[in-house]
Amino acid sequence: MVNKINHKKLLEKIIQSNDIIRFASICDRFGLIEEKLQREGLSLLLSENDTDKLVRAGVDSWHYRKQLSNKIGKGQYAMAVYDKIIRLTIPLDDNHILLVTLDNVEKTPKIVDTIKKILDSK
Repeated sequence: MVNKINHKKLLEKIIQSNDIIRFASICDRFGLIEEKLQREGLSLLLSENDTDKLVRAGVDSWHYRKQLSNKIGKGQYAMAVYDKIIRLTIPLDDNHILLVTLDNVEKTPKIVDTIKKILDSK
């Protein structure tokens, strides 16, 4: 379980782990962003309002996946690939989801493994 005290440090570690990571945030089960971090020197492609909508959509998807977990197993992460970015959503615990956006420079992002290792080491 990730507590609020560690949210900022976790996001810093994730952002520093790879140059293709643009943005990382932790939101609660209602889709409210509790902590966020943007790579220094980059401008975001989405407005704050659009980012909030994207986070809420990701949370809603995780609620649905959780309902199916007794049939298909616990969700590990979800990845949406767009022309300009890749969006990862990863459940941290029953009440928090990590959302990470990456530059779309890899067909199969190896960064997923890096982020999972960071989360497993907490």
